[in-house]
Amino acid sequence: MNVWRIVAIGLAVLFILLIARLDRLEHGGPPHAFVMLPGQEPATMYLPGPGHPFYTQFPKPVAQRPPAVVLIHGFSSDRVVMSALARRLAENGYGVLAIDVKGHGENRNPFNGGEADSSNLRGDVKQAVDYLRNSDLVDGSRIVVMGHSMGAGAALDYATHDPNLKGAVMISGGWVLGPERPKNALFIFAENDPVEPIQDTSTALAAHLADVSKIELGKTYGDFTQGNAVEAIRVPGVNHVTILSSPYAASAIVKWLDSTFGTARTGAIELRDARRLTTRFALLVFVILLVPLGRVCGSMVGSWPEERPGPRGWIGLLILGGALLASMPLAAGDPASFVPILIGSIQISWFAVAGLIMVGLLVLWQRLEWDSVREGAGAAILAGAAGFAVAYVCQVAMSVMLHHLSLSPERLMVMAMATVLMFPFWHGFELLVRRGGLAISTVWGSLGRVLILVLMVVGVSLNVLPFVLMLILPIIGIGFVMMEIFAASAYSASRNLTLIAVAESLWFAWMIAAASPITFMF
Repeated sequence: MNVWRIVAIGLAVLFILLIARLDRLEHGGPPHAFVMLPGQEPATMYLPGPGHPFYTQFPKPVAQRPPAVVLIHGFSSDRVVMSALARRLAENGYGVLAIDVKGHGENRNPFNGGEADSSNLRGDVKQAVDYLRNSDLVDGSRIVVMGHSMGAGAALDYATHDPNLKGAVMISGGWVLGPERPKNALFIFAENDPVEPIQDTSTALAAHLADVSKIELGKTYGDFTQGNAVEAIRVPGVNHVTILSSPYAASAIVKWLDSTFGTARTGAIELRDARRLTTRFALLVFVILLVPLGRVCGSMVGSWPEERPGPRGWIGLLILGGALLASMPLAAGDPASFVPILIGSIQISWFAVAGLIMVGLLVLWQRLEWDSVREGAGAAILAGAAGFAVAYVCQVAMSVMLHHLSLSPERLMVMAMATVLMFPFWHGFELLVRRGGLAISTVWGSLGRVLILVLMVVGVSLNVLPFVLMLILPIIGIGFVMMEIFAASAYSASRNLTLIAVAESLWFAWMIAAASPITFMF
């Protein structure tokens, strides 16, 4: 047997073992359980301490029950993303109810707001607060609401409408004050958060609540016992996403909760999450496995010639960049708005319009290789779909602390629509940029993906593309790296660009469908 096949099989076995360990760690401490709140709102309840408190027959007296936190995720996020912070809070003595708001994660109820619209989530937060107030597992009289980004706005909004809360923690967000003053308000944000919409707004709100002209970061104003404490903290070395896994941020939040609830802590704050290292190792092994996966898929189809007519090198990149730029004003009206998701439909519109421009130019230039595309198209579609299916299963298995990646019926329909709409773009992308031998074609393919990311930034700066893309740009970049590894490996085996375009269309459509808020339900 070929030595590389033995290595690939060994890596596959290692990956399965890592997933088994990750599953074991996920089901380990702190104790947690799935909860379906009224209105079909999915949530996960975390509790401190060993054992199985969810199955106890005799609840503890109220005085012995832990205080509780309602944890609210951000736009295009879900409660899985918040699980690292939820576990750290539970390990340090607090009950946590992490929720999926409408249209996000496993919540199939349609989302009916925008990324900065906080008031439409008030009902979701109230369901969670009411659940905790009626629970015999936590002290329902001591509750703090906490959220990230959009969820921070929802936490601040709810805290200004419920005077019976003990406090509110806004992580990289919070924009509008309501009729009531929020009790014991912490504004904590990342050093690399956008300055004006998040850092400046957070410090301005904190200064207003502290009744000072300018807030001093890291200084507590007011009195916790009176419920009027307020503080603003900037977390160094993190961005809008990584603040959620920051030990510094978690430690600062735990200290704030201790002061809010009057908790006397004797030991050190627990900040470990055993899943973190295993997830990173599994992700590394998966990325390596994309090489043999791509080669296997490439061997399933007929080969294309290495040298083909048409634009080469920088010309192909210029056409790609020109099509993406030209499509921005055309996509601004969101022609794919019939795809029932928020924000993601604009991404789909942009790629779909750019794809039409690229294919149109290739047809006019008489450089669209219809014979190559038609020949073996069925096998290419099958191989591309098979490659994506394997990648999908592996990434879903790793997603316990990343994002809920499996698809509901609504998201599956969105993915199918997005795949069809974006296939011309990814096929045009491959025809324009991937040429020559393995090394040079990989360079051009990588440059093409970098160009897409750069033009996303340009589109956001021109207010053509949604600002939220800036916050998730690193995640899109990681997805592009994995897609390029698979594409280069498949190309090395067959040069079949249709196969690669099918896999890319499915992969990117899945990324959009899994994360974008859905606006309908079957």
